[in-house]
Amino acid sequence: MDTPNGMNEPNKNPGALGSPSLGHQNNSVPDINSEPKNPSPDALFYNVMPKNKAVGGLVTAELKITNNLGPTTSETTSINNLKKYRLYIIAVLVLLIGGIAAYFILQKINSNSYQPDDLLVRREPANTSEKNSQNTTTPESELTTSQEWRDKYFPNCSDSSLCGDKADPDRDGLANLKEEKLETDPNNPDSDKDGLADGDETVVFLSNPLNAHSANDARYSDSDFFRGGYDLGTGKKMTPEQVKAVSARMQKEGLREPTIKTLESVLNSFYNFSSPINNEENSATTTPAVTATPSALLGIDTSIEAKQDRDSKRSATIKNIEAALVKYQTENKAYPITSDFSVMFAKVKLYLKVATNPVDPINKDPYVYGYTTDSLGSDFTLSFYSEAAGQIIKKHAADAIKDSNAEQAAIYDDQRKNDLESLRTSLLLYSQNNIAGNQTYAFPGADKYKTALVPTYITQIPKDPKTALDYEYAVSETFDTFTLKAIFDNPATGTTGYLCNQEECRAY
Repeated sequence: MDTPNGMNEPNKNPGALGSPSLGHQNNSVPDINSEPKNPSPDALFYNVMPKNKAVGGLVTAELKITNNLGPTTSETTSINNLKKYRLYIIAVLVLLIGGIAAYFILQKINSNSYQPDDLLVRREPANTSEKNSQNTTTPESELTTSQEWRDKYFPNCSDSSLCGDKADPDRDGLANLKEEKLETDPNNPDSDKDGLADGDETVVFLSNPLNAHSANDARYSDSDFFRGGYDLGTGKKMTPEQVKAVSARMQKEGLREPTIKTLESVLNSFYNFSSPINNEENSATTTPAVTATPSALLGIDTSIEAKQDRDSKRSATIKNIEAALVKYQTENKAYPITSDFSVMFAKVKLYLKVATNPVDPINKDPYVYGYTTDSLGSDFTLSFYSEAAGQIIKKHAADAIKDSNAEQAAIYDDQRKNDLESLRTSLLLYSQNNIAGNQTYAFPGADKYKTALVPTYITQIPKDPKTALDYEYAVSETFDTFTLKAIFDNPATGTTGYLCNQEECRAY
């Protein structure tokens, strides 16, 4: 065994006290009562035992080994805390590293492709050709209308031909800047729905485009006055001078739809006006009535019947989409926020009850479907161009809700008619099997007719589809006549509902 530096080698004599190895014992056992005599100061003693003064045998020394390799209590606590929060620490480190990396990447990208700041929200063109042909920027000088107004009527618009100050998207003769000032609807040529275009009311008839009854007479609209040749101020027939003044303004400013169609019967005979004329001075801020270009109708049947047939298809398509939009809003609490018709259609397609073609029968400008919404998705404008009317037809959320309710009412009313006719048939079958003697008819009493009919003559007694209540059933005292009644949601004028008896079924 090698000895450490600076330490003398122990005595190797077998008779010496102690041993250099803890794992071995000497063969001879020393006398415990004896002491070493005159030990050398340089001698190194191993396993020197003290005197055992107790009576008894030898007590074996025990080695108590302390494990110094494990952590202390405080160290254990620190390690547990580290394990507990290590996920948080890792997450923070990842975020820091990712943030720094993203910052440098963005800096690199921005340095390679700098783009100036633009506060306008832009709509991406629907296809590549539109991207190439459409100017993607709108000069600030062409957008002096308020942002709030543009968000309401032209959300996400960057096309100056649509939302610019000089644009006239509804072709009513009023530019957007003027529409904002007058508070008229830039997407509706007839804001007050009196049959006169907003621009014509403003510069030709000098009436209020926001009030269908500018003369404050609820019985007659503004178009009624000018169709009859009456003055709005006095309510009397216009003088020749007044007629001449209105005619002069028509010739100077021109007329647009729906004015031309509304006053068609009197324009030539009363106002001596034969065609819309637009002043060149106003050509930058006004738009003439839309007419189909020859190229749009090239090779297409333009007969009246063909036009009406295409309009019928357009109307059916718009109604189907209206109903789908109402259902979409009910489920999502907002209408699709977009100015792209195809994007909107993709969102509401699942809500359509019947297959619907989203493409106009002609599908060339101006015969295309349109859709826009406000910034909150609380209202929308759905449009198509009518060939028969020669103008854009627009539907809003209120129209869609009304049309949807009317459609649902029609469905309910049809169901009521079918239910009553089924009940009438079952009652007549019951009568055939229960008449006796010279009876013509025999019907069950009101309190027993359900059990009398089910299940022999009808599987179950139908109920009103909306209220889930029983239909009204009455039988005469002689049980030879009956009456079934249903109340309609949308009855024809002068009627209330549907009635069936032993003779017939009819509206009543």
